[in-house]
Amino acid sequence: MYRLGIIGTGRIAERMVKTGLTGLNVSCECVYNPHLESAKRFAEANNISNYTDNLDTFSSFIDVVYVASPHETHRDYTEYMLNSGKHVLCEKPMALKEEDGDRLYKLAKEKKLVLKEAVKTAFCPGFNELVSIVDSGKIGRVIDVEAAFTRLTPINTREYVNPVYNGSMLEFGSYGLLPVMRFLGTDYKNVTFNSVRSRDGVDVYTKAYIEYDGGMATVKSGLGAKTEGQLVVSGTLGYIIVPSPWWMTRKFQVRFEDASIVENYEYPYEGSGLQYEMAVFLASIMDNSFNGICVTEKESIAMASVMEKFLDWNTPQWEQGQKSFAERLKKTDMPKVWAHRGCSMRYPENTLLSFKAAAEVPGITGIELDVQFTRDNEIVVFHDENVSRVTDGDKAVKDYSLEEIKKLRIYAGKDSNGENTYTTVPTLGEVLELLKPYCEKNGLLINIELKTSVERYNGIEEKTYNLVKSYGLEKYIVYSSFLPESVAIMKEIDANCKTGILAVYLDECESMAGKVKADALHPAAVTLGYDIPEEFDGMPVRVWNWDEPFFEDGRTLNGDNLYRCRGFGATDIITNVPENYLM
Repeated sequence: MYRLGIIGTGRIAERMVKTGLTGLNVSCECVYNPHLESAKRFAEANNISNYTDNLDTFSSFIDVVYVASPHETHRDYTEYMLNSGKHVLCEKPMALKEEDGDRLYKLAKEKKLVLKEAVKTAFCPGFNELVSIVDSGKIGRVIDVEAAFTRLTPINTREYVNPVYNGSMLEFGSYGLLPVMRFLGTDYKNVTFNSVRSRDGVDVYTKAYIEYDGGMATVKSGLGAKTEGQLVVSGTLGYIIVPSPWWMTRKFQVRFEDASIVENYEYPYEGSGLQYEMAVFLASIMDNSFNGICVTEKESIAMASVMEKFLDWNTPQWEQGQKSFAERLKKTDMPKVWAHRGCSMRYPENTLLSFKAAAEVPGITGIELDVQFTRDNEIVVFHDENVSRVTDGDKAVKDYSLEEIKKLRIYAGKDSNGENTYTTVPTLGEVLELLKPYCEKNGLLINIELKTSVERYNGIEEKTYNLVKSYGLEKYIVYSSFLPESVAIMKEIDANCKTGILAVYLDECESMAGKVKADALHPAAVTLGYDIPEEFDGMPVRVWNWDEPFFEDGRTLNGDNLYRCRGFGATDIITNVPENYLM
């Protein structure tokens, strides 16, 4: 039984622990992170006995290492572990310079240790059968390889905010480079790049053009744009097309000049695919000559050389983008702060407790809340269509009468004696009565989100408006919805009421805003990136954050500051922790 240690505590490390070790002769014994609290949280969440922020202590617990730390640390951790006599499986890109990759492999040979770069595609059954077909000559000599890997990625993630080592090419380029190096070889003549950038200079969509004697390749990587994620290998006798997601190769077709001849192939791809690379890594330790199913040494070093050329080309442009972004931040007013479902990290969301706390945060602009109909068409303040996440019930909001939903309990923490306390689902009337004094005294605004995009609560727009009017609060309300029809209806009811169009992506908000005469855009904060078109200049852009924890949901606040969103055009932020910004 090999004793595995993991360096890093991010998403890929957690996937390896949960899905990459099953059925293999390996046990995860220790996790390392230079921040001890992060190592502790990861170890506790994944039932790992040991954690540390000391590499020598880490080394004492293990035989083999999986390096899953940020890109810029891969080389140093790999070198340290090899010098400590440990076999290393390192996440891609293992090295960002050709000479670094070459040095690491030489060190592994000198120490008689196994070193593998973890591009999981290289280890999976389907991709290796694809390689066998190409090697058989079925499609003739390979002339061209086109590979694309894009994933729309939040702007507050490592892929965007990591200093220098960020962007789409460094994150996804290794996948596309693998088939290029496998089918056209590692001795390329030249490589050039072209990128589209976000407002802070990060490459959000990049094409790499690679030239060979008698061949060529294109690698497309994207964080902020989508394209078909396929692989096409073109030869002198035919071609192979692998549909998206080609990097998890499950099936592909071989096609020829005669369009009636199509060969279909299908292969298993189980779980996350990480178990394939771990299995090969362990097999290679048992038999050091076992090198067929992996990223080869030459391929790894050649990919590092491409990354090195990309960094040389990209860094000056990224630095200029960062400089321009910093100047923009200096000239831009701080965004206004709204409470998302109240102070919803300190108190249960959408409750009178959370709303009162939010209303008393000094300097707050507004409070966002959600409304739905009960079975008897009473308006209650609740977010999910089903009550089970927050209450002790288990049905949809629409399946409860008001009397029934009022009997549900919402956990509200422990009192001074350590006893559980509870609160209830409020009606919109109760919330308006609570907040009216704050509106009239402080100008507090209320964003009422009409939850009509999943359950179409017919008539909720008019009934909500009439209830607001009965409290005399019309001028303090913004109505928003993910359903454009609801926003349009509010404008039909009262052309002067304020509305916002909700969507995950800013582009979606922009495309719908004009059609429904919305007064504001309400996109997710993490999907900003590009410049806001001129026709929306002056329109409020209120951004909300899906990464912040709610009351006792087990997550921790990651420390991202939404004020940075002003550099991407945000005028307001809607946050679970308004007190962190204003107190």
